[in-house]
Amino acid sequence: MTRRKGQRTPAQNEREFPLIVEMAVPPNGFGRKLDAMHAFHSERGLEARRGCGRRHAEQDFVRWCFANHEDAKFFAQTFGGVLVKDRRERP
Repeated sequence: MTRRKGQRTPAQNEREFPLIVEMAVPPNGFGRKLDAMHAFHSERGLEARRGCGRRHAEQDFVRWCFANHEDAKFFAQTFGGVLVKDRRERP
């Protein structure tokens, strides 16, 4: 996939917005739930930022990136995602 000059990549989003909520993609996609996810961002004045997707055992996963812990936690609770390790933390 090509990107326009200046457009962020998913990897850049994950570096700059280290709180990541990972969600399994349903077999038929998110449907109207995706509209609600975008509305969540809009209502809070946030730009929706997606991270690197992945596939594991025939299941696709999408990652949403956040800068604020409360936003990430509430998003995960609202839409059923999992708040994965804060990328700012070091092992």
